[in-house]
Amino acid sequence: MTQYRFVTRSRTGKWYSSLAEAQRQANRIGAGFTDAVGQFIAYRGTVLEMREQASG
Repeated sequence: MTQYRFVTRSRTGKWYSSLAEAQRQANRIGAGFTDAVGQFIAYRGTVLEMREQASG
């Protein structure tokens, strides 16, 4: 299972099991926002990290 999180220069988000959830929570750490159309906009310097989590 792939997990996602956003990282800024000063903060690191939690790992989430879906990209959509990571995007919804990104505003908490100042990584980006969702515009009026529903598209996620990452702030400059924001990095999306992904990892494979063993299911078990």
